[in-house]
Amino acid sequence: MWSDELSFTLFPISDRTPKEACNPKCPVPTVKHGGGSVIIWAAVSWCSAGPIVTLNGDYVDSLGSQVHPMVQMLCPNNIAAFQDDSSPMHTARSVQSRFEQYEDALQHLLWPA
Repeated sequence: MWSDELSFTLFPISDRTPKEACNPKCPVPTVKHGGGSVIIWAAVSWCSAGPIVTLNGDYVDSLGSQVHPMVQMLCPNNIAAFQDDSSPMHTARSVQSRFEQYEDALQHLLWPA
């Protein structure tokens, strides 16, 4: 099973040029104090694709509430290996210790360099 996440900015920072800033044909919606973002996460296995999930809060908490149930859903024969990329979010000590809790049901493969 492989997974990845992607962050979407709800109201991106304007990348207009100074000429465009005053042009009435180039309006851009703005939000005071930033527009926020949302992170979505999904996983796919050789037999099926899982649902797209919105991550709220801490990645480690989301990992515990999403990965193990999704492995059970996508790999019902209980023989599963999970792989994610080697971004700092995935290689954090807290994330690695979470995978150690499920090592009897899930093999966590390291992403090659």
